[in-house]
Amino acid sequence: MVTHVDVGMVPLILDGIFRANPDYDLVPFEGMSRVEADALGALRSDGNCAGILRPVRDSGLRVKSVCHQTAQLLHGLKSAGRLPSPLREHLAREGCEPIVELLLDDIIQISRNGRFESGPLVSDLLRSAAPASGMLGPLASLSRDALVYGQRLAIDDPQRLAAQMYFYNRTPVTPHLSRRIGEAERFARFLGTDHDGRCGRLLRDGARRLPATVQSQGWDIWALQGDGRAHGTAFDYKIYVSPTLEAMPEVLPVVVAVFLEQGVPLFKVGSDLPGLARPDKIVAYFSRFEQVEAIGAVLAERLAGTPVHGVPFTAELSADGLISWGMDPHEARMFDWQERASWRVWVAHHLARSLIDAKRTRNHAIAPWQFALERLRLDGVDPDTWTPTQAYQDKIQR
Repeated sequence: MVTHVDVGMVPLILDGIFRANPDYDLVPFEGMSRVEADALGALRSDGNCAGILRPVRDSGLRVKSVCHQTAQLLHGLKSAGRLPSPLREHLAREGCEPIVELLLDDIIQISRNGRFESGPLVSDLLRSAAPASGMLGPLASLSRDALVYGQRLAIDDPQRLAAQMYFYNRTPVTPHLSRRIGEAERFARFLGTDHDGRCGRLLRDGARRLPATVQSQGWDIWALQGDGRAHGTAFDYKIYVSPTLEAMPEVLPVVVAVFLEQGVPLFKVGSDLPGLARPDKIVAYFSRFEQVEAIGAVLAERLAGTPVHGVPFTAELSADGLISWGMDPHEARMFDWQERASWRVWVAHHLARSLIDAKRTRNHAIAPWQFALERLRLDGVDPDTWTPTQAYQDKIQR
């Protein structure tokens, strides 16, 4: 078992005095208004969800859902005291990460130095394993840069901050680029996806374009010709191919040829200039990681020497950062209108929430971006390589 808690802090946790955060009210479903209950319809169908934590004052805290076990613990900690004996015994055997997560998320508090603390103030409970920036790969360095950039922004809304980090490293869409390839016909000629272009012929012979939807705006999505796997298949894994925009006319035919040769069932390419300005301008979908490794190796060999753009918050498959991968989460949506998040959206939102929490707390012992990385580590992502941990992968595939 890999532990992310500083072993020297374990006795403090096992013998500590805790309380439920008094700035939260635990609200079961039956105690919500009809508007709240309707908005949380997706969670109501989750048998493991006991309700929500609602901030009781302007504390900067966010509404959070809680499971039945957490709700039971909060009821027991309405008055300050030690953790229940069975729970302490379990934590001593299996590790203290669950309690540290509740502390970091401001759900419970621990008594230290004459006061109750939670959130970034208890980040010293973690065993930091962050390497120096010079030891990181190109995408890990780029991802850290995106996070530091997010820390500098005066944004206290998690969705807006997540969007800024998600968009990090996009190529500016200049007036010159817009005049040159912004119009649809010029864009197709530039990529070679027009009727007579090299890539257009490959796609016409080997793949079929899927109908456009609201969700696919900005993308051309292709399925392997005659392959029905694009429908009803859970594609948990994805490969990102990230050449520079100017390298796309040479790179795209090579990538499409590899996808067709290797039987990649589903892939997408930016369908307009803003789509090519994205770092993640080519994405392919897979159901098993073994496929990701195999196709990634072929792409890396065929595209050696290609100028690299680079996709933040993804794990490297090639040493230069041209080919990378991610794994889409299967988290329950908090609201009915929310869509399932992609890997990078999920990561960016988790980082944004932690950044805002750390900036609000003003704990000078750890920089907000460092706190966000360590909190993400507990969520199952290794931020030194941006790979989902094996435990995270196993949870997704259950």
